[in-house]
Amino acid sequence: MAKFSCLISCFYKDSALFLEKALISLTEQTKLADEIIFVEDGPLTSDLYAVLAKFENLLPLKRITVVENKGLGNALDIGLKECSYDIVIRMDTDDICASSRFEKQLKFLLENPAVDIVGTWAKDIDENENIIGERKYPISHQELHKLMWTNPLIHPAVAFRRSAIIRVGSYDPKIVRRQDYDLWIRAAHGGLIFANIPEFLLYYRFTPQYYKKNNLKVTFKQAVMGAKGAYKLRAPLYVYFAVFAPVLRTLLPKFLRRPIHKLMSSLDPRSMKEEAIS
Repeated sequence: MAKFSCLISCFYKDSALFLEKALISLTEQTKLADEIIFVEDGPLTSDLYAVLAKFENLLPLKRITVVENKGLGNALDIGLKECSYDIVIRMDTDDICASSRFEKQLKFLLENPAVDIVGTWAKDIDENENIIGERKYPISHQELHKLMWTNPLIHPAVAFRRSAIIRVGSYDPKIVRRQDYDLWIRAAHGGLIFANIPEFLLYYRFTPQYYKKNNLKVTFKQAVMGAKGAYKLRAPLYVYFAVFAPVLRTLLPKFLRRPIHKLMSSLDPRSMKEEAIS
């Protein structure tokens, strides 16, 4: 079976506990990564360095040091250039992989050479690994392309062909947040082929910090990015209004944001209904 890289970025605000659990899940894969490109985006904490030291002999870590923290887009752009293999699997420092994730995504890309980017479904977990939700997104290229304005791929659950991503410009180093949204729009515009594996192969960490990170400034920038993407992809008129819906949520009082987020999630056009899955 072909060799592949795993690409991770870490910065000083990341949780050492979550990082350890994420790396443990990589040691338990039925198909181990041939290399793990671990980008240290600026100086890390002593706790994070201690976790990395634990795994030096357990995982094929190739640590890349970035002197100054400039955001995830910059870190992933640097890390992608360091990957030795064409198939790259993304992972974040606070999520957990199902044990068969790497094997199944690698197998899918080898059996479907026309596909450039493949994601998976995910279970949402809280800080204690309790399952609090699930994400079932469309699986066909046609549906994913049609809904690209919704960002229908879970970034830490994707695997892709490095050559294809570089061909459409790689990660934009200037984008601090939502760099995946920007990348998928450019990839769709550039003719890349998408898919999702209809299996829960990632446990996606979802904590109260989510609402602090997704403030008005971040959501407005995402909405502008979505509107530009809608124009590129010739989306229907209603999409231009829909991409600004999260901006309205951030204007609500804090106590209303979580229930409104849950309501909006239940109406999410990405979520597959049971009849569509069967």
